[in-house]
Amino acid sequence: MRINLARLKLRPQQSEKFYLEEQGNNVYLQGTGCTFLDKIAVELQVENTGRMFLARGNIKTVLGLPCSRCLRDTSTAIDTDIELTMARAGLAGKPDADDETIIFHGDMVDLSIPVHEAVFMAIPIIPLCRPECKGLCPVCGKDLNQGTCSCSQKEIDPRWEKLKNL
Repeated sequence: MRINLARLKLRPQQSEKFYLEEQGNNVYLQGTGCTFLDKIAVELQVENTGRMFLARGNIKTVLGLPCSRCLRDTSTAIDTDIELTMARAGLAGKPDADDETIIFHGDMVDLSIPVHEAVFMAIPIIPLCRPECKGLCPVCGKDLNQGTCSCSQKEIDPRWEKLKNL
């Protein structure tokens, strides 16, 4: 996922709009249980400040991930904002340890890593197939969205039994 800043480099104090679309790389989501179900669409407005380039935009994609209650595969739309700072090598100065400026050579800037990071940060902490998902029975594991089970829900852990008498 690369943008060409050749024209914008020649026009300080101007901006240019970029629209990128590319299939997401599942390697960036390893260990999350997620997969890309759709392309990543990025819309960026990049401004040349004279010393660096500031980009603001939006990222949209669809991820497949398991519901945190019933474990059924579900799709989740990701719609998140992104802000980037880019600078040409040599003009950037010494980068700080906390500095997230993207240093680039030539005219092309690779945005794959920051875009995938933004998608990763937008993954919901508790993804649900639907808000009213009932989840799984804690005793038998039956999906309670498909009906009730015959397990006794009154069963109390024997370690807590004495609290019942208070």
